[in-house]
Amino acid sequence: MAIAVAGDGYRLWYDAVGDGPAIVLPARSRAEFAALGAALADQYRVVRYKPRSVVGVMEPEEEAGGSWEPSSFTAYPVGPEVADLHTVADAAGAGDFVLAGYSGMAALAAFLSPFSERATGLMIGGFPLLASCDYWLGFEEGARAALIQAGLPDKAAEHHLGRMFYREWGRRDDRPALAALPGPKIVWYGDRDCEPDCRMYDFVGGAAIARHIRAHADELRETGFELIEFEGQDHIGALATTDLVAPQLAAALSKTGW
Repeated sequence: MAIAVAGDGYRLWYDAVGDGPAIVLPARSRAEFAALGAALADQYRVVRYKPRSVVGVMEPEEEAGGSWEPSSFTAYPVGPEVADLHTVADAAGAGDFVLAGYSGMAALAAFLSPFSERATGLMIGGFPLLASCDYWLGFEEGARAALIQAGLPDKAAEHHLGRMFYREWGRRDDRPALAALPGPKIVWYGDRDCEPDCRMYDFVGGAAIARHIRAHADELRETGFELIEFEGQDHIGALATTDLVAPQLAAALSKTGW
């Protein structure tokens, strides 16, 4: 385990493998994206790290963490998140990088990319970029309200940043900033993502991820994105089937000169 120390003393876990142009993936746990990172490491410097906004949500922190009270914020802390991203990139020896992620971490990568001058490209999967934030905001608001009603305010606090995140994102138009990214721009997804046969359908079926991506396909391409659809894969398979996914992502990155 490697630790990068932010300017305010907060300790950030990160892992870096491989050599070459850098890809940085925010991750909710230390195992998340490890297989994908290993598969891409023969061509790239792949850096995974845990943003402070998800610290403590999925696993104990051990040596990472520090003073951080997310429920105290009245606006999403973009500045600290971008500063943490750069701190980790510096510690891992990455200059400019492609910011990447899948599912919820795809959302974070896309949200942050306009604010980092070092994020020259964006590679995200399992998230409907350019679609409305209304579903995701409703998910965060509903989860928070339910946990408050259940007498679990500490758990409810985990969704405080989430609702501010989607409120702010919903008010923005990131298309000019995304179009201006000079590096690789890739969206990948399984064609069964959030369809009734998706293994996560009962949890996030209403997100209709594959359908929303297809609905915005022309707009995404006009913004410079390559869309990669994996036939027969649901939300889980389009990440976990590494031997299928990684070669096509690597080919798409290489095609842009990354």
